[in-house]
Amino acid sequence: MPTQRPASTGALIAAVGLSLLILLIWALGLSLLSDLRGSDAAGNAIAQAYAAFAMIAVWLLLAVLGLVAAVKGNYPAAAGIAALVLYLASALASMAALDLLSHPEVTPFLWPLTVPALAPPLIIAFCFWTLLPGLQAVLPARFAATAILGALFVVCIAIVPMMWLRAAAVEKVVAQRAQHARDFARIPADSPLWDWVPFLATSDPSRVDKTLERVRQLERRQADAELMLARGDFPLGFLGRFDLDPTRALCEKARGLLRRRVAPLVLKTPESKPYSEIADQVADAVAAMTWLVDYDCSVDAESLAWESMAKAYRDPSYDIYELARLRDPKRLGRALNENPEHFAMLTPKAHLKAWLKFTDDKAVREQALAGARALDHRTGDAVEILQTDTFESRVLLEYLPALELEATPALCAAALASLHGQFAKIYRPPAGDARSYDELLGRLGRGQQFSALLWLAEHGCDAKAELSEALSLINAYQPSPDSGLMAGRLEMLQRKP
Repeated sequence: MPTQRPASTGALIAAVGLSLLILLIWALGLSLLSDLRGSDAAGNAIAQAYAAFAMIAVWLLLAVLGLVAAVKGNYPAAAGIAALVLYLASALASMAALDLLSHPEVTPFLWPLTVPALAPPLIIAFCFWTLLPGLQAVLPARFAATAILGALFVVCIAIVPMMWLRAAAVEKVVAQRAQHARDFARIPADSPLWDWVPFLATSDPSRVDKTLERVRQLERRQADAELMLARGDFPLGFLGRFDLDPTRALCEKARGLLRRRVAPLVLKTPESKPYSEIADQVADAVAAMTWLVDYDCSVDAESLAWESMAKAYRDPSYDIYELARLRDPKRLGRALNENPEHFAMLTPKAHLKAWLKFTDDKAVREQALAGARALDHRTGDAVEILQTDTFESRVLLEYLPALELEATPALCAAALASLHGQFAKIYRPPAGDARSYDELLGRLGRGQQFSALLWLAEHGCDAKAELSEALSLINAYQPSPDSGLMAGRLEMLQRKP
């Protein structure tokens, strides 16, 4: 070893400052690396990017610290070369660990975290050993350098078997998916529902979607589902994804299965087991009960039983609060009354927006409008729709003349306010910028706002301001026979006392 000389105070202060900054970023990076799959796809991608930036920052700062140690420290030349090689190897190994940690649910799980967790402290320890002659006197080079750099070598090389394990796991998954695809292709299209259910037990969302697509095409799925619910082998988490009819029979059989499924999970001794043991079962039950409640099947007793059972486990999740909300009377039948999946599900209790939802379907449009006109609560529903600036308000204004609504003060105010809001957002070209009337109608959507305004004015609503606004908007665009006809009708109503 070269003659030992004490490191300058400035070098030691710089080393300490760099080390503290490195350890701060290192701790932040480890917290990110330990949970790279805790959010949705976008959140996970952001977490991975931040983790990568943190690791790059740590190794860049380690390079600066190493430069300080190289210039001001004392170490054998061989140790310096080995340290440089291992520094580069640790950077590469840590980036490989980041790639492995982006899928912590697969072997080797979170073990790659040991590489970025151990490498920086070992590098910092080696740098301080070179800067502190007193430490070198206690720990000679043949012991300290060998121990520290040997440990760093082990940390770096450990990533190799982890990568082998991941490759083997991926190969196994690929083989399983290939077998899954072959088995799936062999199932006859008219096979009973229970033949398709095993194919839902996969972590591949695309495979689940393909299975659900085939299930929804089964004409026998309703009868099969009721049979499976009765005998107890139905996958409750998929109750709302099979496109089933929420009949009374289905409701009662689903409730029966929910009662049977919760009974074996009740603990004899409270908090004797962690909630994680039943988390999946509770999540499936919540999904099933949510669909049942949305389609007017009350599960008050069942949700209370599941809630009481879940609370007895240690550290229960947010699902217990959702179970309580399922007993809110205002929630019962919400989807059925506001957003049913099929036209045949509509009832006189359904909200006006539920009927208007099907006006885009030419096959049932006239039936939907006829059903909407028969609703005794349609005017109140229309006011509610118009008070929210949503797509439904535009659809309502499009069919306003055909709904036979009562022009109440509330309806007039809500409809005119909605029209004003839509007109105000439309681009008005300056003089010399020739834009066609058809472009104006395109900017308005389907251009039915003018027809709605005419209906409102003809039915006694005070629409003077909106009529002037509409005329100003039309006149900002190039005149045409259609625009002239519409402007004439609007002007006639504007002059009407």
